[in-house]
Amino acid sequence: MAHTDSHHQQLFTLEEALKMKRQEMRENYRRYINPSLVDVLGLMDFDKLFTKAEGIHVWDNEGQQYLDFLGGYGALNLGHNPPEVLTAIEKVKKRPNILQASLNPLAAALAANLTQVTPGGELSRVFFCNSGTEAVEGALKLARAAQPEKK
Repeated sequence: MAHTDSHHQQLFTLEEALKMKRQEMRENYRRYINPSLVDVLGLMDFDKLFTKAEGIHVWDNEGQQYLDFLGGYGALNLGHNPPEVLTAIEKVKKRPNILQASLNPLAAALAANLTQVTPGGELSRVFFCNSGTEAVEGALKLARAAQPEKK
């Protein structure tokens, strides 16, 4: 694959990306993402090409197994590829998932469940957000709206 050639105009396919070798990955990271990150991770030998993940373990392209102590900084608190999550994804993967002008039974069920498990029992509404920024902004607006008018 000549994707790192400056004159190459072809896009990577998913299959090509999945077959990318460690050196090619490093070159593309250096060129298109962050050259300093490649250098820093390379100094610590953390620039591995990981090809498999399960639970708290990840494997590099040479078959070496590692413990993942970061867990996606909290995004992977159930581990990599938890069977329960993969099973749930299988059940819903062909359903529409982003239809702004409609109601979603999965969102309705999740909201109802959240009101039931939240401590204090006073939560009656749920507001789903797309990002942490949106969540903080929404929380600030809600807090201001709930306060009595200041004179």
